[in-house]
Amino acid sequence: MLINFSPNSALGQLLLLRSIAIVLQLVLVLISLWFLDKNLPEQPIFTVIALESVFQLASIYAYRKVSDVSPGAMVMQLVADILFLTVLLSFLGGASNAFVSLLLLPCIIAAVTVPPKFVVFICGASLAAYGYLYTVVPMHHHGMHMGQHLLGMLVNFVFMVIVIVTIVTFLASRIQQRELALAKSREKQLQQEQVLALGSAAAQVTHQLATPIAHLSLLYEELSEDFPQHPAVQDMQAPLAQCKTQLDGFRAQTELLKPHAQVNSQSFTALWQQLHELLTLQFPEQVITCQLPDQSFSVSGDPMLIPALFNLFVNAAKANEKCSALSLEVSVSLSEQTSAGGDRTWSLSIRDHGPGIAMDKLALIGKSVVDSSSGLGMALLLSHATIERLEGTLHLSNHQTQGAVSVVTLPVV
Repeated sequence: MLINFSPNSALGQLLLLRSIAIVLQLVLVLISLWFLDKNLPEQPIFTVIALESVFQLASIYAYRKVSDVSPGAMVMQLVADILFLTVLLSFLGGASNAFVSLLLLPCIIAAVTVPPKFVVFICGASLAAYGYLYTVVPMHHHGMHMGQHLLGMLVNFVFMVIVIVTIVTFLASRIQQRELALAKSREKQLQQEQVLALGSAAAQVTHQLATPIAHLSLLYEELSEDFPQHPAVQDMQAPLAQCKTQLDGFRAQTELLKPHAQVNSQSFTALWQQLHELLTLQFPEQVITCQLPDQSFSVSGDPMLIPALFNLFVNAAKANEKCSALSLEVSVSLSEQTSAGGDRTWSLSIRDHGPGIAMDKLALIGKSVVDSSSGLGMALLLSHATIERLEGTLHLSNHQTQGAVSVVTLPVV
């Protein structure tokens, strides 16, 4: 029989513990019958152990194809353990049995594996089971001193349940928070490594292209002197000038990204004019509907901010082209409340009317390299890294009717 759940999962460990408990119960009962007390009620005891074994096999069969179970299923398993242990101890002295403290185990397991509301339920079940066992103690155990001892054990059990479950729940919560923080740190480190690799590749390609472009510029100058009116020579001027401009801009951005470089602020109006001009030049057919705030404010003058935002506009325009749409809806808002860092924030929302983002890629795009029909999502990955470096956030979603929505939130400088 193929079993899919892992032995290291909560379900796997619970079933393993129950299997060990069943074996130990049989061993201890047999030792008691052979060497200690021969007056034990054999038939009820072995019936309870047999029923517990059948339940264990049924649980393994029921969850054989499940990698993980819901909290409700875990609660059902723990309640079953409490029930079997309670019935078994009721035939073996009730609360006077030394193994009655095993009722603490379901509470501890619940504190680690299920939400707090279920922990309270399991603790209540354990306390109810102990109270029932306290009432079924044999009559010869109800002497003056023994009665006080059993009452003290009951009070001690209640106290232990409260203290142990509270401490274990707190520690489990801290461990989960730490694991989430480590997972986020690993995800961010992986993203930074991918961005660094892309940046290194881009710098290497740019460096390798600088020499050929310089050679082409020299050839263009010679050709322009010999054939100034030739159409091909005239057509070469604009592409070579654009390549030179891009290389000069890359060098300027590199200087500004140095550790001791000073980055000044810029007005949002200047930022928007540059973005609007770039988008109009590259996608002249797109109609931009803007909702801009009346209040003027300043934003970061980081050289990578405009390319990061422009990548979002390019993706939105290309998405429109897939559906023959010509409208881009842009909305800019200025928050009245401060962010977690104490700064006011501004938000830029870009909505296209394209096919939207596939649901299986929505959670990954912008955070890692994602293979798709339109590319690998490198532009969004670089934009997301730049926005995070500027202490902002990028949120991608699908519009409820059609298209995708990109929302960038950045602090006001």
